[in-house]
Amino acid sequence: MGWFRVQLSEVEEQLVLDHRDGHIDRLVRQRMWALWLLHCGEARQKTAEILQVSRTTVQRHVEAYRTGGLSRLARRGEAGTASEWTTFDERLKAEFRERPARSVAEAGERIKALTGLERRPTQVRHHLHRLGLEYRRMRAIPAPPPKKLAEHLAEQAAFVESKRQPALEAAQQGRGHVFFVDASHFVMGTFLCCLWCVTRVFVKAAAGRQRLNVLGAWNAVTHELVSVLNTATVNADTMCELLRKIAALGLAGPITLVLDNAQYQHAAAVKALATELGRHLEFLPGDSPNLIERLWKFLKRRALYGRYHPDFASFRTVIETEIEQLSTTHNSAITSLMTLNFQTFTNVSPLSA
Repeated sequence: MGWFRVQLSEVEEQLVLDHRDGHIDRLVRQRMWALWLLHCGEARQKTAEILQVSRTTVQRHVEAYRTGGLSRLARRGEAGTASEWTTFDERLKAEFRERPARSVAEAGERIKALTGLERRPTQVRHHLHRLGLEYRRMRAIPAPPPKKLAEHLAEQAAFVESKRQPALEAAQQGRGHVFFVDASHFVMGTFLCCLWCVTRVFVKAAAGRQRLNVLGAWNAVTHELVSVLNTATVNADTMCELLRKIAALGLAGPITLVLDNAQYQHAAAVKALATELGRHLEFLPGDSPNLIERLWKFLKRRALYGRYHPDFASFRTVIETEIEQLSTTHNSAITSLMTLNFQTFTNVSPLSA
C-alpha cells in the first residue's frame, strides 16, 4: 500500500471544522484535529507532537479515514461498549463521589473490580468525563490536631451563631455592614499554571522579589472593596488608614469588621481608633475561613498566573486594574464567587486509603 496523502474536499473541510470545534466527544475532536493538520500539510510526526499522541495513533486515524471516510472518524467510542458502561453508570457515580480516584489507572482498576469491565486508559478517561467527573486539583483547609478538633468545632460554632450570622443577617436587611478584613502580598515573580493549548507554552521568568501589599476590607453584602496599597509593610498604621477610609464612606448603621488575628490588628492604636470611630472588631477563631481570601485567589489568577511583567510598574498596574474592574468587568464572576457559604471542618471530604 502506497503513502496516503490527506486531501479534503471543500465539503469535507467544513465537516471536519464543525466536528473539530463542536463535537461532544473529545476523541472525535482529536481525530478531526489530526485530519485537519495533515490536510494543512503537517507531517504525521509533527501532528502527533501537537496533539500529544503517538504517531501510531495519527496513522490509525488516517487509515480509518482512508477506509471509511469521515463517517468512520466521527463514530463515537467502540461498538458495543457504550451500552455496557451505561448499565453501571449510577453505581460508578456513587463510587467516585464517595471515593475519588487519584489516577486513571486506579479508576480503571476499581471499575474492573466493580463491573468486571476492563478498558484501556483512554476509554476509562473518556467514560469518567461522560459521568461528569473532572481531574481537579485538591484544596486544603487548615485543620487542628485531632485532640483539639472538638474544641475548635465548638469555638467556630459559637462564633458563627452568636456573632457572624447575626451581623450578616442585619447587614442583609439593611441594618448595618459587615466587612471581612485581610492582607494579601503580591510578590513580583513568575506564576506558572495549566493552560488549554496545542503545544507547551513558555513564559519569561520575572526577576526580583518586589511586592505590592494590599490590605482590604470586603463588604459581604454590597460586594465593595476598600483597600490600602503600599510596597513597604502592613502594620498598625496601615490598619488605621483602612479604618479611616471605611469611615469616609459615611455608611449608616453599625459596622462590624471581621479580622483574622494578625498581630497588628490587635495593636492598641487600632483598637482605640476603632472605638473612636464606632467600629466593632470581631476576631475569627483559629483556622476559620475568611471570606476575602477567595478574592485574593481570584485576583492572583487574573493578574499573575501565566503572565510576564517586565517591571514592577506594569506588575502594579495590572493588579490595580483588576481591583478596579471587580464591580464592572468581573461583577458576574465575583457575585458567584463571594457568596456567604463557608467551608468548615465538618464538611470536608476525607479520603480513605
